[in-house]
Amino acid sequence: MKFGSFLLVFFIFLFQSSNGSNLISESCKEASKNDPNLRYDFCVASLKDASSKLQPAGTNLEGLVGISIQLTKSNGSNTVSMISKFLKGKSFDEYAKVCLRDCYDLYSDSLWDLDAAAVALKWKDLDTASIRLSASLDNSVTCEDQFKDKKGETSPLTKENKLYFQLNVISLAFIQMLRQHY
Repeated sequence: MKFGSFLLVFFIFLFQSSNGSNLISESCKEASKNDPNLRYDFCVASLKDASSKLQPAGTNLEGLVGISIQLTKSNGSNTVSMISKFLKGKSFDEYAKVCLRDCYDLYSDSLWDLDAAAVALKWKDLDTASIRLSASLDNSVTCEDQFKDKKGETSPLTKENKLYFQLNVISLAFIQMLRQHY
C-alpha cells in the first residue's frame, strides 16, 4: 500500500512538473513573439530556475507573472546590496559614486514598484501592475544612462542593469498576455 501511495504522489509531481515546464515554454514562446526585447531562451531559463526556488509555477499565466515579479525583486535586492558594497569601497571617483548613489535610490524605488505590481496583480488590476513594472524597468535604464553623461565613465552595473531590464520585460510581456485572457 505504501509503495502504491508513493507512486501516485510521484506521478502527480511528475505531471505537475511537466505542466509547469510546458507552461513556461509556451508562455515564453508566445511572449517572445510579441516583444522584441524578450529572448525566448533567457525567459525559459530564468523562469525554470526561479520556479524551482521561489514557489510552484502553478498552472496558469498569472502564477508565472507572480514568479517573474519575485525573480525580478530578488535580482533587484542583490543589485542594491552590490551598490552598497561599491559605495563603501574606494574604487570609484566622486562622479561614479554620485551615479551609484542615484542607482541605489532608483533600485530601492524599483523594489517598491515591484511590490506594488504584485499587489495590483492579486487584485487583477493589470493597468497598475503594468505601470509599476514599466517604472521598475525604466529605473535600470536610467541607472545605466547616467554613467554615459561623463566622457570615459563606464558603469560597473551594466550587466546587472541589462539583466534587470530583461527580467522586467518578462513580467510586462506576461501582463500583456494576461490582458488577452481577462
